[in-house]
Amino acid sequence: MRCCASCPRRAQGTADAKRAEFRRSISAVGYNEAKLVFCYGAPIGLSLYVRARIWFRFTSGVHRLMQARTAARSRPAVWLGSAAALVIGLPILLWGVLTKTTPELQWFVALCDGVAFVCMVVVALLGSLDAELRQNWRSLPIVFVACSTAVMWAGHFAVFPGDVPALSGQRFNQATSTLFLTINLLMPLMLSVALLQRGGALARPRAFIVGAVTAGVLLGLLVIAVSVAVGPNLQTVSPAGEFLEFDAPVGVAGLILALLGLLAYSVGLHGDERIAGGVLGALTFTALNSISLLYLHARYTPSWYADHVLALLPFAALLAGQLWLYSASVLAERSAASAVAMASERRRIGLDIAKAMARETDPMPVVDRLLNGVIDALTADRVTMLRLVPEGFVVEHSVDRQGRSANVGVVLSLDSVVAGKRKVVSEAVERQRPIVLGSYRVIGLDSDAEEGHAGILRSVVMPLVRGGTVDGVLIVGRRTHRPFTEADVDQLAELGAIAALVIRNSRLLADAESSSRAKSNFINLAAHEFGTPIAVIRGYVDMIADETLGRLTSEQRGPMDAIRATAADLAERVDQLLIASRLEAGVSPQAVDSDATADLGVVVREAVVRAKDRAALIGAAIEINIPAVPVVAEGSARDIGIIVDNLLNNAMTYSRGPAQVSVKVAGGESPEIRVSDQGIGIPEAAKERIFDQFYRVDDVDFGYPAGTGLGLYIGRRLAERHGGQLLLERSSPDAGSVFTLRLRRPNA
Repeated sequence: MRCCASCPRRAQGTADAKRAEFRRSISAVGYNEAKLVFCYGAPIGLSLYVRARIWFRFTSGVHRLMQARTAARSRPAVWLGSAAALVIGLPILLWGVLTKTTPELQWFVALCDGVAFVCMVVVALLGSLDAELRQNWRSLPIVFVACSTAVMWAGHFAVFPGDVPALSGQRFNQATSTLFLTINLLMPLMLSVALLQRGGALARPRAFIVGAVTAGVLLGLLVIAVSVAVGPNLQTVSPAGEFLEFDAPVGVAGLILALLGLLAYSVGLHGDERIAGGVLGALTFTALNSISLLYLHARYTPSWYADHVLALLPFAALLAGQLWLYSASVLAERSAASAVAMASERRRIGLDIAKAMARETDPMPVVDRLLNGVIDALTADRVTMLRLVPEGFVVEHSVDRQGRSANVGVVLSLDSVVAGKRKVVSEAVERQRPIVLGSYRVIGLDSDAEEGHAGILRSVVMPLVRGGTVDGVLIVGRRTHRPFTEADVDQLAELGAIAALVIRNSRLLADAESSSRAKSNFINLAAHEFGTPIAVIRGYVDMIADETLGRLTSEQRGPMDAIRATAADLAERVDQLLIASRLEAGVSPQAVDSDATADLGVVVREAVVRAKDRAALIGAAIEINIPAVPVVAEGSARDIGIIVDNLLNNAMTYSRGPAQVSVKVAGGESPEIRVSDQGIGIPEAAKERIFDQFYRVDDVDFGYPAGTGLGLYIGRRLAERHGGQLLLERSSPDAGSVFTLRLRRPNA
C-alpha cells in the first residue's frame, strides 16, 4: 500500500533520507578536503622531515656508521631502522593507494591480528628478559607498549564482525572500528613517550616488570571498555562497511604524533639510544599507517589491506629492535668477557713474573719468563728485548715461539732497525711511545743472524720507560697479517712496564755486584796488607811486655799494657775483616764438615780464657754456667768459638763501668749458648739491623763506642752455615742484652 505525500510515515522517511544524504554530503566534503590536503601535504611533510633529519644528523650519522663498521659490524646505526621502515612501508602504502581492485580475503584481518599479537608477546618477553638480566629499565616502556597493544589487538580480534556470530551487527561494527582507530592513535603517542625515556639501573627488576605488564594490560582493557561503551554511539562506519569521517582526523593526529616523535629524536631529545632503532622504525611505520587512513574508504579494499599491514609492521620493528638490542648485549658481554680474560691473563703473567723476580737473583730467568709470557699473551712469533747502551743498544734477549734465540749480545746503533725509511727504534726512544708497523729489518746483521727476524709481517716497537727514562725497547713480531690491536698494545705496555723494571733491576744488580766485588777486594787486600805489620807490632809488643828485651819499670808497665791491648784489638778487627770478606764471597774460614761436633762447654771455657786479658784490663767480670754433662752440638769448634768471642767482646764493650757478663750453656733438643750483660742495651729501632754487615748503632744518647759493625754479622752467618741461629732474645736501655746461639743436636 502506497502512502500519500501528506502521510506522516512518508514524511518521516523523507526527513530521514534527507538527513542521511546531508550526513553523507558533509562526510564526503570533509573526507575529500582532508584527502586533498594530506594526499599532497603528508608526503611533502614526510619529505621535509627526511631532509631536515639528514641535515641535522649527517655528520653524526657518518661518524656512527664508521663506528659501527669498526667497533661492531653487526650493529647498524639506529637511524637505519627508520630508513628500513621507509623502504618497506612506502611501497605498501603506494600499493594500497594506487591499486583499484583486490579479492575479498575474509581471513586477512585474523591473520594480521594474530601475527601482531605474537610479535607483541615476544617483544614483551624480550623486554622483560632484558630488564631482568641487565637490571636496567630501558626496555620497560617497550614492555608497556607491547602489553597494552596486545590486549587491544586481542579485543579487536574478538569483536571483529563475522569472527563471532553472536557479536556481528552494526553496534559491534562501530565498536570494532572505534577500537581500531584508537589503537592507531595511541601507538605513535606511546612510542614517542617510550623514545624519550632514559634507561637506568634497577634494584628490583622483577617488581618493575610486573608493574609495566600490569599497567599495559589495564590500559588495554580500559581502551576496550571505552570502545565497547562509546563506539556504538559514534558514526565511524556505515552498515555497508564504508568508513565515515573519523578515520581522517585520527590519521592526521597519528601522523602529527609520529612526526613529533621522529623530530624529537632528530634534535637529540631522546633517551637510551640502544632501544631507539626499533622505536624509530615503529614510528615510521605508524606515520605511514596514519597516511593510509586518509585513503581508507571501506573494508576489503587495497587501502584497507595496506592499513592492516602497516598497523602490523610497527610491532615487527619493535621485535627487530629488541633482537638487535639482545645481540648487541651479547656482543658487549662477549667483549667484556674477552677483556676480563685478557686482564686475567695479564695479571697471571705479571704475577708469575713478580714471583720469579722475588725468587731469582739472576735476572735472565725472569727475562725468559717475561718474553715467553709476551709471546703467549699476544700470540707473537718473536720477541726481542734491547737494552740501551752509550753505543746504541745491545740485544739482551731474543726468542721465538719455538724457543730459539738470536743475536744475543750484539751491539748495534739505534738507527739500525728500520721499516722503509723510518728508523723505528730511534723514533720510539725519542717519542717514548709505541709504534705499530708492518715488517722491519735490522741493518748490520749477517745473513745467518738476520734469519731470526725474517718473515715478520706485523710488529710493535715498545719503548721501556721508567721514571721518564728509556731503559730499553721491546720488539714484538708476528709472521701473519693479523694486525696488533689497541688492546694488544695496552697489554704490551703493561708487560713492558715489568720489562723496564727487570732491566733496571738487572742494571742495579750488576752495579751492586760490581761494587760488592770491589769492596770485597779492597777489604781482602787491606786486611792482608795490614796483617803483616800488625803481626810484627804484636810480636815486639809481646816481647817488651814479657821483658824479653829488658825489664820494664812500673811507670812503663801501664802504657805497655795499653799498647798491647790496642794491638790485640787491631789484630782482631783485621781478622774480622778477613772473615767477613770470605763469608761474603761464599768461602768459610775453614771447610764445613757435616760430621763435625763441638763440646759447647769446652768452647766457652776457651773463649773465656781468650777474653781474660781484656777483661782484666777493663775490670770486667765473666761468669760461666756450664753443666757437668757435656753438651755437644753440630758445628766447627773454631767457628763456634769465633761467635762466642764476638759476643763476649760486645758484652764487655757496650757496658758502662765494670762489665758484668754471664755465659750459660744449656742442652736439650737445641743446644744453646746464652750470653747476657748489664750494659747500655740496644735501641728499639736498631734491633732489626744489628746483624747487618757494617751496621753500627749511631746514637749519642746511648754512648756507643767505635767498632767495625762486623761481629754480629759474622756470628749470624757462621751460625747459619752450621744450621743454627744467633738471636737477640731481649734488650732494653740500661738493662743490658741477652744473645742466644742455638745449634742442632748431632744425629745419633
